[in-house]
Amino acid sequence: MRPSLGLIGRIVAVLLIALLVEFAASTFLYERASRFSGQEDEARRLAEHVAVSRRLLAGSPPGTRAQVAASLTTDHYTVRWDTVQPFRPPVAPSLDEMRHQILAWEPALAKADLRLHLTSPGRRQMVAGGVTLPDGSWLHFRTRMAANGLNLFGERAILALIPAVALMILAGSLVRRQLQPLRRLARSADRVGKGGGVHVPEEGPGEVRRVVAAFNRMQDRIHRLIDDRTQALAAVGHDFRTPLARLRLRADQVPDQPVRRAIKADVAEMEAMVASLLAYLGGSEEPEQLEATDVAVMAMTMIDEAQDGGADALYVGPDHLEARVRRVALKRALSNLVNNALRYGTAVTLSVEDRGDRMCFAVEDNGPGIPQDQLARALHPFVRLDAARGRDAAGFGLGLAIVQRMAETEGGTVALSNRPEGGLRAELNLPHR
Repeated sequence: MRPSLGLIGRIVAVLLIALLVEFAASTFLYERASRFSGQEDEARRLAEHVAVSRRLLAGSPPGTRAQVAASLTTDHYTVRWDTVQPFRPPVAPSLDEMRHQILAWEPALAKADLRLHLTSPGRRQMVAGGVTLPDGSWLHFRTRMAANGLNLFGERAILALIPAVALMILAGSLVRRQLQPLRRLARSADRVGKGGGVHVPEEGPGEVRRVVAAFNRMQDRIHRLIDDRTQALAAVGHDFRTPLARLRLRADQVPDQPVRRAIKADVAEMEAMVASLLAYLGGSEEPEQLEATDVAVMAMTMIDEAQDGGADALYVGPDHLEARVRRVALKRALSNLVNNALRYGTAVTLSVEDRGDRMCFAVEDNGPGIPQDQLARALHPFVRLDAARGRDAAGFGLGLAIVQRMAETEGGTVALSNRPEGGLRAELNLPHR
């Protein structure tokens, strides 16, 4: 499944995109305006200085023009006179706009063959060029301020980004606060069906309050239905057990021994079916609490009982393994797995492994196994895989379904797989608490 952003993440992403677009657009426009304004001012000052210098040099005798040019040199511009034209191309492509601005401010320079180019002493780029005098000599000029010194894009970007980031943090905090009821609703919804549902306070925006109120009403209805079902199943279980007990007593009075054994077998099968049905539907007892249990000793005791009954059973694992579990539920699940293995095989191995934060219980048999395409279906309730597992087995087909439900309740998993050497492996993984 592809990961997706939560509601907060999506809202913050929308705010981020909007702010970035606004930041980029405003910065671009501001940069263009600032650059144009700075270049226009620089072009105007250069045009005035070049025009004045050209007029002064044109009116001076050729022998004094070098000294006059030196006197026209300022802190911003260097001016010199020479009879040689500039070596650079007439116009540098990147300075076309500046040349047009100079000519617009001083039209007299249009007839003076104005030429501009960039010089690069070190890493600083200067604007340099020249214009002709009426006698064909040249006035050379160069700025002393780097052309890229006016570019303050980095500073302006940082100044514009600081309020944008602050606005995003503030907006994210406000959105997170508004969505707090939804997070409480999600936590409570996760507990529904596990005996841990709680009433969610009806807070937040109007839409959220309506969702929370509907959830609380639904939760109350679900709990009432569960309570009614539990009471009905408990009553049905009690009512079933009473006539079954009477049938067992009356079977003892049947003189025909084969008939008596057949009746008792039917009664035992009916009792097993009722017990498995009540265990799966949860009507036989109240929810069990966690308690410290030595699960290794529990597994060894189960294998010892199977060996006492004449089964070929083996335990593999540590001598002791303490964990907080629901003792009755875990014992029922392991018993179902072991009995299932003994029903369809002649040997069973129960192994226990401590994996740090998880416990692994594995039951292996040497039976016929289950077709590969039926492994997942075998965990469904009321499923009997007769073709693979036999048609004369008692019960409703709830043994593995009870194990599956117990694992889901505890936050664990159940996995079935066929062994390469033959037989089935059922693996129950539970959190180690």
